[in-house]
Amino acid sequence: MKTYTGLNQFLAVCATRNLTAAAEILGISQPALTQAIAKLERQLGVQVLDRSTRPLGITPYGELVADYARSLDRNATDFTEKLQAMKTGTGGMLRFGCGPDWIHEILPIAVCRLEDRNPELRIEMTVTLNDQLRAKLDSGEIDMFFASVSDIYFSGDYETKIMVRDAMRVVAHIDHPIHKGAPKTLAELGRERWTMTGDETFGRQLMRRIFAQVGLEPPRPHIETNSVRAMINILRNGPFLGFLSQTHCNAYHDMEPVALADELPIREGGVTWRKDRPLLPSAQALIEETERVVAEILARE
Repeated sequence: MKTYTGLNQFLAVCATRNLTAAAEILGISQPALTQAIAKLERQLGVQVLDRSTRPLGITPYGELVADYARSLDRNATDFTEKLQAMKTGTGGMLRFGCGPDWIHEILPIAVCRLEDRNPELRIEMTVTLNDQLRAKLDSGEIDMFFASVSDIYFSGDYETKIMVRDAMRVVAHIDHPIHKGAPKTLAELGRERWTMTGDETFGRQLMRRIFAQVGLEPPRPHIETNSVRAMINILRNGPFLGFLSQTHCNAYHDMEPVALADELPIREGGVTWRKDRPLLPSAQALIEETERVVAEILARE
C-alpha cells in the first residue's frame, strides 16, 4: 500500500488556513512546510491548496485528502489503544480450549471473573477432546487449552502447568448389575459392554496402559463417540460401562463408580501451550484466575 508524506503538515494547514501559523504549530519553518505540501501534491498528482485566496482555500481534492488523513489519525489512535489493551491483558481476543471436565465449574467461574474485570476483553472458548485440542493449538486456532495431561501428546514443543489431580473411575448407571457382588477385577470389566471416546483420546490411552500393566487386552467399545457428553448420556440410558473422572461422577446422580479390586491411577490436568508462542497477558490472567478457583474448590472439599 502506498504511503504519503506530508499528511500531518497538510492537516495543520487545513486547521489554520495559514502557512505561517501552521508552521509555528508544527515547530518548523514556513519554507519547510511549503516544501512538504508541494511534495505531497507531487505524490498525489493534484493540488490540495487553493493559494489564490486569503485565508488559504482547500480544493475538492484537498478535502478528500484531509478526510483520508483524519481517518489514518483515528485508526492510529484506535490501534494504539487496542495494542496497549492487549499488552496489559485488558483487551483483545483470548482464544482457548478445554476438555469437558473443565466446564462443570472451574472455567465458567474463572472466565466470568476475568471478563468482569476486563469488559473489553473478547473471549472465545472451544470445548472438545484432547487430540482435537492439540491439533487446534498446533494450527494456531487457540492460544492454550485446559485438559488432562497426556505424555503421548506432549513433547518438548509444549509447556504444561499441572493444576488439578482427579481420580479416574469406571462408571455405570446406578441400576447396572455390575454394582452387585464383590469388587470387580480388570478381567471381569473386560467382558462387559463399554462406551468410549476415540482411540487417541486421553481416556483410551490411560485404559490401554492400565490393562497392559496386568497383561490384558483393553476392552473394545460397543459404542464409540467423539463427545464425552454423548458418552455420559449413553451411560445414563444403557447397560454400558464408561471411563470418566470423579468430577463427572459428581455431576450426575444417576451414575456411580464401579467398586474395583484394583486401584485406578490419579489423572492430572492442567493448561498447555506451545513454547514457540508465548502466552498473552490475558491468557496468563486466566491461568491465574483458574488457579484461584481450583484452590477455592479444594478448600471446600
